Amino acid sequence: MSKKFFFLSFLLFCLASPLQAEIITVTQEPAELKHLRDTYREQMTNSSTPEKLKQLQSEFEAAKEKSLQAPALKQKITSLENNRDIEVKKIQTLYNDRIEALTKEAMDSVERKYQVVFDSFKNKSVKNVKNQYILDLKSLEDKLIRQNNLAGALVVQTERNKAMGISAASVSVTPASKAVEPPAQPAVPKKAAKKSAPPAPEAAAVQPTAAPSPKMSAAHPQIYASQTQGLAGSGSNVANNVYAFDIPIFGNQTWLSFNGYGRDTNHSSGEVYLITPAGKRHQVASWSPDQLKANNYYGVKSAKDVQPIRSDISQLMTSTGTYQVEFIYRDGNEPLTIYQVEIKTW
Repeated sequence: MSKKFFFLSFLLFCLASPLQAEIITVTQEPAELKHLRDTYREQMTNSSTPEKLKQLQSEFEAAKEKSLQAPALKQKITSLENNRDIEVKKIQTLYNDRIEALTKEAMDSVERKYQVVFDSFKNKSVKNVKNQYILDLKSLEDKLIRQNNLAGALVVQTERNKAMGISAASVSVTPASKAVEPPAQPAVPKKAAKKSAPPAPEAAAVQPTAAPSPKMSAAHPQIYASQTQGLAGSGSNVANNVYAFDIPIFGNQTWLSFNGYGRDTNHSSGEVYLITPAGKRHQVASWSPDQLKANNYYGVKSAKDVQPIRSDISQLMTSTGTYQVEFIYRDGNEPLTIYQVEIKTW
């Protein structure tokens, strides 16, 4: 135990003896310490405080306001706004045109669908029914004349004139009317008066001849023409689209021709019908943009400014009487303006 104690005591003595022997004297601060202290003081001076944060926020708002008022920025924004307005107008125009086109297409589809219904309805109108009745009476009158039934023809003629609003006093007495009147001879019995029917030559004078005139030829045809301007369109765009021709004589060759055009362009389509004295309806021609050809560069104003459309109706011209030419619009952006309709026969 004494040895261990002695050893530990000696060790402690050796360790403690140098500390007690050296004394440290501070004469100057390290440069690093001075730099570190200066940095710390500067950071403390510039450290964030609520007051400084408020001031910084105020400077930030002022800088933003100043930047928004810069002339260069205002000029750029004005230029962009002008370009935007131009582009918006273009887009609006584009979509308005598309909407208008879709609307027009829908309306045209409905118009085409109901055109047939309207045409049928108009054909059943009081005016058309009356016109058809007059045509039927004229056909019956011609038939009775051909059968030499002049008395019946006179009755039918009187009825036709009545339907046409012609008073009896204004109707000129035709040879057929004279033929059915009994002679003013009191001594002749009534029965004998009936027997004194006019001879066949007189009846032939009343009946219009169907044979061509000796003077008619391809170079000198008989022409029936109308220059009444008509309009064949849809809805209310219809006026004078039916042309009536009284045909007292005709030849072996007969052609129908008409001159028509749209209001401004040739974008129009439809059919042309011939209604015979017997009331039968036949499609004899049509018109389309390919067929409507203008001659005048400055626009179509009359029949001479557009090429005619022709159709051979020789097979349908089989009797004298009143023939009607009707124009029915079917499709296109414009109605057909009709300048002239002509029937040429030889």
